[in-house]
Amino acid sequence: MPAEEAPTPSITQIYRDRSVTFESLVAEDEATKRVLVEAARAARSDASVLIAGESGTGKNLIAQAIHNTSPRAGQPFVSANCAAFAESLLESELFGHEKGSFTGAERVRRGVFELADGGTLFLDEIGELSKNAQAKILRAVEYKEFERVGGEETLKTNIRILFATNRNLEEAVRNDEFREDLFYRINEFRLEIPPLRERKRDIPPLAARYVAECNATYGYQIDGFTEEATRALLNFDWPGNARRLRAVIKRACAVADSKLLGVEDLDLSSYLKKPAESASPPASPANLDDWALSTVERRHIERVLRHAGNNKSEAARILGIARTTLDRKISGYGLDCQD
Repeated sequence: MPAEEAPTPSITQIYRDRSVTFESLVAEDEATKRVLVEAARAARSDASVLIAGESGTGKNLIAQAIHNTSPRAGQPFVSANCAAFAESLLESELFGHEKGSFTGAERVRRGVFELADGGTLFLDEIGELSKNAQAKILRAVEYKEFERVGGEETLKTNIRILFATNRNLEEAVRNDEFREDLFYRINEFRLEIPPLRERKRDIPPLAARYVAECNATYGYQIDGFTEEATRALLNFDWPGNARRLRAVIKRACAVADSKLLGVEDLDLSSYLKKPAESASPPASPANLDDWALSTVERRHIERVLRHAGNNKSEAARILGIARTTLDRKISGYGLDCQD
């Protein structure tokens, strides 16, 4: 059997976090609870599901939870980001190609429709595909059959397909930007995930979960938030939704000097529509050095090194950088660290 090329890592991921279930997802707000109830119903069938919502609302997590609680749970979960597809390589990414089918095709390559056989294919950002690209996947979505680029054999795949978009596809159909026939095919079961600003009760438990993640990963000892910080979190509109919240919490944990995160650690005042009553006044020039990127990075490296017991190889692994890069930063910041 000919050797096969691996899928492009930046575009296609074959993974399933088995711990992602509907019970594991944060759902304190009634709007979120309703979505999860509907998603659990969808999981029992093999219908196509369209998961709609703004960027960062957790569409990928919903897709994984559907797969993990479906009859296909023991089979592959393949995720592909349609926004990352180059038009010239679209068919190869989706359906694969035969050896020699084009310049550079040195091996047989399986596409995502084939890789997901028996399991679930999650096509994220489906609304970003061109009309030409939409036409190419319509048959595969409808009949679950396709040909590899350069191949003559029609292949069939037994998959369940989940779709996600942050676009208004109905409007895209009206504007002749999205195929109507494809829209109705992927919209058999629809889930609308509300933005974080419309499900405020989810914000405190999500923030607490992200603090716990930072504590476990970096060895922080953050216990929670001050009352003023909690009010600031609730007052924020959260463009970017849960993804933005996670980034804010990660940064806050890195710069915090106490076990309770305060408003100054969150640094949200410049984004609030109206300042929270308890918001801290702007930092004086004497304190601006504390907000310099180099200061934040130095503190973060120090904390990770403490967590790793001054084991620089382990600290570099946690930080996601090369050991030589860490050595250079330790030297540059004048940190006292002995392996």
